[in-house]
Amino acid sequence: MESDPALISRIQAGDREALATLYERYLPSVWRYVHSRLGREAASRDVVSETFLAMVQGIGRVDAASTNVAKWLNGVARHKLADHWRRSPPQAAAQGAEVPERQTGPAVAMDALEARQAVGEAMARMDDLQRVALEWKYLDGLTVRQIAGQLGRTEKAVEAILYRARAAFKAEYRRIMQ
Repeated sequence: MESDPALISRIQAGDREALATLYERYLPSVWRYVHSRLGREAASRDVVSETFLAMVQGIGRVDAASTNVAKWLNGVARHKLADHWRRSPPQAAAQGAEVPERQTGPAVAMDALEARQAVGEAMARMDDLQRVALEWKYLDGLTVRQIAGQLGRTEKAVEAILYRARAAFKAEYRRIMQ
């Protein structure tokens, strides 16, 4: 699996296949980040699209060797979310996320919504590297070896990152749910 710096270099040289690879690698992570804050499919699609459009427009200005793509995209998504909230009418912002689809009653729906928002908030408070490692491991099902390849780190380093990430997530989640 090709590292992010190698992909960025190829993209800067005009390689569209490398751009597609980078997009596919980070789309799930960016989607989860944005959707956990908005909860609405259409709005989330718009913000995610704007995020990747900004990535394409700005990738020529980044240093391939030193850019942390996960951190960069997270920052872009954060700015696009802020733009979205500025453009949104106050009523839409106050409504927040949609209620989960599979409900058995209002209390269950509220609990599920609260837990989903807490997970999103806990993940957002985490270090970007730890958050991405957790997402790739547990949501995308990547192996430690695959994560190491994508991050350009050793497997032992990724195991340490995952260990610290799990502890950080648990602490943040407990703090939020108190």
